[in-house]
Amino acid sequence: MEQSHAGAAGRQLLGALFPGRCLLCGRWLSLSEDIFFPLCNLCRASLVPIGRERCAKCGMALVSESLTCTRCREAGFVFESNVALFPYSRGPQELIRKLKFEGRTRLAVLFADLAASAFCPEWQTYPVVPVPPRPGRRTPDPVGRVAACLEKRHGKTLRRLLVRTGGSQQKSLDLPRRRENLRGMIRLAPEKGRPGLPARVVLLDDIFTTGATLDACARVLRDAGCEQVYGITLAIEE
Repeated sequence: MEQSHAGAAGRQLLGALFPGRCLLCGRWLSLSEDIFFPLCNLCRASLVPIGRERCAKCGMALVSESLTCTRCREAGFVFESNVALFPYSRGPQELIRKLKFEGRTRLAVLFADLAASAFCPEWQTYPVVPVPPRPGRRTPDPVGRVAACLEKRHGKTLRRLLVRTGGSQQKSLDLPRRRENLRGMIRLAPEKGRPGLPARVVLLDDIFTTGATLDACARVLRDAGCEQVYGITLAIEE
């Protein structure tokens, strides 16, 4: 245990002395910048969240629609609403890519802090349920890492209620085909049945593309007894 604490203290000291480069612009970070976040102050300031004019269902920025976007009016989603931190473009897109595929684990801390600040007031006591990764994923699960940081740094209750048993890549699929691809693939985790299941939960995912994954998870939880399922995603495709 003492060795573990010493190792953590050593890594923190090295991080303070050699904070590295900004993961967006490549500039060397200064000692005056936050050592826990691998972004310079300018790049952090450039991450502009979605404004108040959002779709009440998916959280996408609205241009001409009122309250709910066209997609959500037709999709029949069963989750109550989703809060997306950013549009999936430029800086946020690059940071999510680095978190997912390059193992830049310190970005999980950054996204967890941003997600915690975006929680609606009524969500503060709801458990966080991470959307499960595909089986056989070769890189660390980014959603799981952000969820763990939400628990450790912000005191959120983490409930790993869901598992994914299959399903192929969905990048090129539209909403109906994604729904078909996910049919039966999202399930309640073993021994996570109706007794003790929370009435209200917040699903956490990285990217809202068509909404199929968030909706499939919400349907499983609703069928199992959850009364209301909300979502929070790091970014949303528009």
